[in-house]
Amino acid sequence: MKLGRHSFNRWQLPLTLVLFLTGLLLVMALRSLAASDSNPTRLQNANLVNLIKTQEHEIAGIQADISARRNLLNSSQLTSVSGKQALVTLQSQIQQLDILAGYTEVKGPGLLISLDDNRKDAEAAQARNPAQFKPDDFLIHDRNLLYVVNDLRAAGAEAISVNDQRVVASTEFRCAGNTILVNTTRLAPPYIIRAIGDQDSLSSTLELPESEFNILKMSGFPVSMERSPALLLPAYKGSYQFLFATPKAGSVPSLP
Repeated sequence: MKLGRHSFNRWQLPLTLVLFLTGLLLVMALRSLAASDSNPTRLQNANLVNLIKTQEHEIAGIQADISARRNLLNSSQLTSVSGKQALVTLQSQIQQLDILAGYTEVKGPGLLISLDDNRKDAEAAQARNPAQFKPDDFLIHDRNLLYVVNDLRAAGAEAISVNDQRVVASTEFRCAGNTILVNTTRLAPPYIIRAIGDQDSLSSTLELPESEFNILKMSGFPVSMERSPALLLPAYKGSYQFLFATPKAGSVPSLP
């Protein structure tokens, strides 16, 4: 019995001591691991959270950039549409100005008017009384053309030509011997006037007793007037030159 108890005490004590120390070290290691931020799982979770936050921040930035680009695109599209509309309006205004200035060939319904010298009556008057015969009394003069053109303008003619010379604001009618200068171009009778506009208004104006056309007609001049559904008037081939007149600032009206 003594030998057995002594033998047990000899190996039990060191074993107990080893187990105690091992347990103590294990407890200390666990506490140290629990208190340390270097835990692999916790560190991995922290890195994942930081990565998610970074990605969320980048996504938010990308979404903001996309939103800004969409707004820029919408603004550009609106500006483009507005610019196209403004361009169409400007082109329409330029076209109207070209028509008003006579720079564009135009077509439309109107009147075809012919004025010619009164040769028949001139020959009869000369044969009847040569001493008092005045050739100028039987010729179409610049004033006759001008008066007829002015009557047509007053009746609302939108475009007028004389022997294929477009009548514009600066057109002059001047006698040059037996011819008439229109836009510095010599014209000879018969004078063919084309006027685009309301046919009823134009014809009724020319038929008035005081109109130049009617006066020439009653005086025996071979004049005629006929309606045409489609007249073609050439463009003005000259140029406008203003040496002294300049537009006042802010005084240029805009077309409707």
